[in-house]
Amino acid sequence: MNRIQFPLAVCLLILFQCLGAGPVAAQEEDFTGGEADFSATFRKGQGLEVGFPSSGYVFGFAGLAQPGMNLSQTDADTSLALGTYTRRAYLTFKASDMERGIDVLVRANYIASTPLLDAYINYTVNDWLSIRTGQFQNPSNNREMQFYEGHLAMPERSLMSRTFVDTGREFGLSLTATFGNTESMMIKPVIAVTSGDGINSFGALSNDTDKGGLKIGGRLDVYPFGDFDATSASDFERNETPKAVIGWATNYNMGASGPVGESHGEWLIFDANGAEQLPHYLKNHIDLLAKWKGASLLAEFTNAAAYQLDGAYTSASLGTLLMPTEISQYLMLGNAYNIQGGYLLKNGLQLDARFGQTFPEFDQSSSLLEVIDAIGGCLTWHVAEHALKLQLAAEYLNYQNRPDANGWTAAFQTQFLF
Repeated sequence: MNRIQFPLAVCLLILFQCLGAGPVAAQEEDFTGGEADFSATFRKGQGLEVGFPSSGYVFGFAGLAQPGMNLSQTDADTSLALGTYTRRAYLTFKASDMERGIDVLVRANYIASTPLLDAYINYTVNDWLSIRTGQFQNPSNNREMQFYEGHLAMPERSLMSRTFVDTGREFGLSLTATFGNTESMMIKPVIAVTSGDGINSFGALSNDTDKGGLKIGGRLDVYPFGDFDATSASDFERNETPKAVIGWATNYNMGASGPVGESHGEWLIFDANGAEQLPHYLKNHIDLLAKWKGASLLAEFTNAAAYQLDGAYTSASLGTLLMPTEISQYLMLGNAYNIQGGYLLKNGLQLDARFGQTFPEFDQSSSLLEVIDAIGGCLTWHVAEHALKLQLAAEYLNYQNRPDANGWTAAFQTQFLF
């Protein structure tokens, strides 16, 4: 767990600014210079936006910090462990050419060893088609992995997301289309071709090329009751009519070299000639997100399987032939589901609860994926929507085959989004 602390003075300054906004009431301040044709808008929770109306250019800066503390205990060690952390600390730069439909975003996590998270260009071709290239959140992962970290309902992502996905970011290209009526029914298909090696997928050196082949994936989202905000699990819009999105996503990594298909040579497998023969890794996701009058429901299911294993060896010297079930020692293989529900009150308080389980494909002790039950809950106070969040959460993990690892974690986390 990261022990780097967010500066206290900065926290107090942001807290002072956020509290001036009032509960769940996003305010903004405008500063305009007429002769220079210049405008600046600060929206609490969304950052600073600088615009030049005559030229159509807009620039924005935003940040995220999540300091907190946790208390944990396991069945094997009944003593209480207290720790402090900064889970995430982001800085985001955005630029838009409104006339040409071009958006640029660069985001870094400055407490991470590999800080660059997102760096992409998005081109809106017309009303129904957009193209994105660079490093971005892969749309072919499960629904929760489409949420920005500042919009999560709980401090941590679900057990399912943590098990089958790392950051969810990869270098590549995606095409997004929108069909239908925003007031009645919409369909949004997405196709993505990415590196399959996660963030910074080409290694540290110029000759350290991408491992394996590409990852090809896509997502199909159906909005049966029209468009709504599907970028978070909280119903800030308090939709007067029921809203839902039903999604199916899949990705096929033609050469995985890490447990969830987002690694660059974390381990290697070889063919009979000693050349790299990385397994193919398939993940399928089905999910549902529904919102109505402050209530929200998120349900997700994931299945992962491996292919192209014939004639694979665990070392270049051909020491050991890889048996089919032994691939579970290298890849997360099996199923998982996550069910999460919450309700946001008008005063900014939100209560969430979730339950999830993971199931390995092969029933053996050496499998990376275990049979785990996860149950958790969270009480959140939103101030100015996402600008300031105070969260008190708890989670219990039950390892069915390793009872000594069973334990709970309670966390108090503060989120500043500025």
